[in-house]
Amino acid sequence: MDISYYGREFTHPTAVIVGVVAWGLTFGGAPTLLQTAIADAAGDGADVAQSMLVTVFNLAVAGGGVVGGLLLESSGPASFPWVLLAFATLAFAVVGSARAGFRPGSRGAA
Repeated sequence: MDISYYGREFTHPTAVIVGVVAWGLTFGGAPTLLQTAIADAAGDGADVAQSMLVTVFNLAVAGGGVVGGLLLESSGPASFPWVLLAFATLAFAVVGSARAGFRPGSRGAA
């Protein structure tokens, strides 16, 4: 079953609720993991790196709200899975082309 199935077949609110719960379970820990990874990689520049991460997260949330609102107004909720498929494909392409991930840095005493 691929993501396009949801765009064609699921019109019931239960599908949306299940999707939101699945998203929360899978993405919920990402901000904490990213903060740890970026602090490790930045070393002495961890404060600057943390502020940049928070800024990017806030811009992403705001941008997602704007794009979602424009999409909802122009094409309706049935277009969301198709746009999600396009963004997921782009994300997989970016991740697949990455040469290396975060390398662990040294952590100071807490």
